[in-house]
Amino acid sequence: MITVTIHYSNDEMAGFTVEGHARFKPCGEDIVCSAVSVLTQAALLGLARYVELDYIIRDGYLECRLPELDGTDRIRTETILETMVLGLKNIEKNYPGYVEVL
Repeated sequence: MITVTIHYSNDEMAGFTVEGHARFKPCGEDIVCSAVSVLTQAALLGLARYVELDYIIRDGYLECRLPELDGTDRIRTETILETMVLGLKNIEKNYPGYVEVL
């Protein structure tokens, strides 16, 4: 199962961690893993366009931490993260038991 944990600081999203594999299909054919990877890595690219962030990517793991932000940067990053979460929750709903968003 893939577990996505959204991190908060002062009631605002401050990053996320993605761990595991869906095991919906064999490696290379797993549309659930692919969908989660695309959403989370696209969010990472969008965030990196606006702010410097810390991240780690390795097989079955992605962690992204945002710095303290305010103003326009906070609005931009919050929008990117909210969109990512909406997509992930949709995958969670359609593929129960393969993805969990916390």
